[in-house]
Amino acid sequence: MRGEGYQLGSALTFVVLFNPGGIVGMLIAGRASDRFGAPRISVLWFALTAVGVFLLSVHMPLGVTLLVVFLTGVFLNSAQTTIYATVSVRATPDSRATVVGWTSGMGRFGAVFGPWLGGRLLAGGHGDRGFTAFAPAGVSSMVVIGIAALRTRQASPGAPGPHPSPAAGSYLSQATIW
Repeated sequence: MRGEGYQLGSALTFVVLFNPGGIVGMLIAGRASDRFGAPRISVLWFALTAVGVFLLSVHMPLGVTLLVVFLTGVFLNSAQTTIYATVSVRATPDSRATVVGWTSGMGRFGAVFGPWLGGRLLAGGHGDRGFTAFAPAGVSSMVVIGIAALRTRQASPGAPGPHPSPAAGSYLSQATIW
């Protein structure tokens, strides 16, 4: 952010705002996932993450940038969490641990690759392209989760919705529906 023309104090404030945004986001995403289903919230949150990350590439007034940083923290941190709920309700009981493990592994790959890519862009004098380079990750996550959710929904027509009655069976078997 310093490379984008912001003062050091403002750049440090961005980091400070991003993390509380994540805390707020996880509280909101958890409630929203329980109400509307984790796949829907994951798709929406990744889309909003992509928008937020892209907006950070645009030079805006400081107050607007602070709000965008906070909201990006809300959506990015909680999107990363709701993905675990999404894949766990989609997987069969005998593959659930493997699916969550693969998801976590891919997340760790991104946690290593993202800073490497950002460092390479900065070292090459292209720091202004950093946010634009990261926005497609949110878009691709949104698309893949959306396709998987639609395929699962089409594969099980007539199945009960995500809010089963206590007599309808276990939550996990019911929650596999969009």
